[in-house]
Amino acid sequence: MSTTTLSAAVETELVKYASTVAALHAGAIDPDKVFKPFRLVHGVYGQRQGGENQMVRIKLKYGKVTPPQMRALADLSEKHANGISHITTRQAIQYHYVQLDGTPALLRSLEEVGLTAREACGNAVRAVCGSPNAGTRTDEPFAIEPYAEAVFQHFLRGPLSSSLPRKFKIALSASDADPLQQVNIQDVGITAVVKDGKQGFRVVAGAGLGSMPVAPCLIADCLAKEDLIPLCDAVVRVHHKYGDRQNRAKARLKFVLKAKGEDGFRALIAEELANARTDGITGSALPDVLPAANPTPIPAATGAEGLWRRDNVRPHREAGLAVVSVCIPRGDLPAPQLRTLATLAEQFSEGDVRSTNDQNLVFRRVAHRHLSELHRALAELGYTRPAHSLTDVLSCPGASTCQLGITLSKNLAKELEVKLLEKGLDPFTIGGHINISGCPNSCGQHHIGTIGLHGATSKIGDKLIPHYVLLVGGGDEGDKVHFSSMICRIPARKVADVIAAIGGWYLKERTAATQTLAQWLRVQAGAGLDKDAARKAKDAFKARIEPLCAIKPDQLVDADLRDIGSDKLFSLDELGAGECMS
Repeated sequence: MSTTTLSAAVETELVKYASTVAALHAGAIDPDKVFKPFRLVHGVYGQRQGGENQMVRIKLKYGKVTPPQMRALADLSEKHANGISHITTRQAIQYHYVQLDGTPALLRSLEEVGLTAREACGNAVRAVCGSPNAGTRTDEPFAIEPYAEAVFQHFLRGPLSSSLPRKFKIALSASDADPLQQVNIQDVGITAVVKDGKQGFRVVAGAGLGSMPVAPCLIADCLAKEDLIPLCDAVVRVHHKYGDRQNRAKARLKFVLKAKGEDGFRALIAEELANARTDGITGSALPDVLPAANPTPIPAATGAEGLWRRDNVRPHREAGLAVVSVCIPRGDLPAPQLRTLATLAEQFSEGDVRSTNDQNLVFRRVAHRHLSELHRALAELGYTRPAHSLTDVLSCPGASTCQLGITLSKNLAKELEVKLLEKGLDPFTIGGHINISGCPNSCGQHHIGTIGLHGATSKIGDKLIPHYVLLVGGGDEGDKVHFSSMICRIPARKVADVIAAIGGWYLKERTAATQTLAQWLRVQAGAGLDKDAARKAKDAFKARIEPLCAIKPDQLVDADLRDIGSDKLFSLDELGAGECMS
């Protein structure tokens, strides 16, 4: 494992972390009031299993990861965790079942290969996300990667970056049409635009999901490139100054927006922007010219490879190159497969790899002549299923490791991946995506799923049964965001039947081949109608679903009493206090 020389600041930080862990074990510091917030800032998060078990979150800035880093992640996952590198919905990597005593060595090893867990958890500026497609599309006005890097570096270990009222999230995109951008669910969302012949950034702020989604406020429709860093700094200052430090449930920036209104919110940002400039915060226009767009159509192929090319391969903006999506089931990368992918990236993609916000990987510079060989290698790994599709189900870890998890969301995702195909649903024909969270807090981003599900409970008779709340019609579409509409609760065992039926109804009833699943579902949920008409539409859709999932008390079987994939009777006994509120 190659290493880099650590800066004095990082070295001091790592030494302090190790000594603080030692002080904890010596009983010299309070584990909750002192140590918990300290370790969270270092990316170390308590796990549901308690004791020494920790989750460690590793930032991948705008999803970028090199093949040597992929090998290091594989090695470290085996040494310190359960051998799995889990891709999150913010393009990060999470390790689970890390022992607390092993975290000082793990954090050092990550820094030595150019990775960091610093401020990946806690009340901090989290990883800066960026679309994995940025730099490969033909409709991008300029490259956003230099700016994503600049924003990441500006806030890493910044003076306010780890002392905020709650977490703070930033994402960049280069195109509203990019299906893997997500700028409208962030504290700051940044999109490269051209307006009146001038290049710049459309900037929105104050959005968020959680249990209550909030749409963003437009801050600038074409911000000068050199103003990006000062403006981002100003929004962080607003959060630091005006975020609620008394009520943790209302401490996100979105509550400042709700309290002040859009005009008042913009005024606060303008005030803090002036303060940032006074304090010497500056930015600059960076080298950002993309190669001329000259895409080459993907060559045809037959059989399984032909379907893979249809589903997972698209032209790069540069001639002779392709962008290949690698479908990673539920975002879980076992160490041996991750090492193999690192080698494939070096052989076939010039080492250019990104993680995605739907828990996959993208190989960005694959020569057309290498597609067949890459397909064969990915098929051997089992990674050729359609990515970014209805059967590529996104899920947070849920009750498997999270203290707030109600249901085993990853187990439902696995079941859907199999059962939807068994029921004859073609993900290419239907389109859309399924987002699952193990609780209402939307770590699985169910609010922007074409079909969203979050874990819940309900009693049937006197029995507590795992359920999922069904939401439909969500999506972040670049220049606008649609939050999904809540329809009904479904027993966990019936979810696959309901979604399969919805897919079939859509194919039979869509008004035209151009009507997407999301658009059809919005009609079913009464989108665009007045309040009473929308309620009637949702009630009618719910009534259509209920016969597929209703279970009477005398119809309960043993499987209903257990969560999917569990041999234990379902209960809430293991629920704990989430450290995202710490």
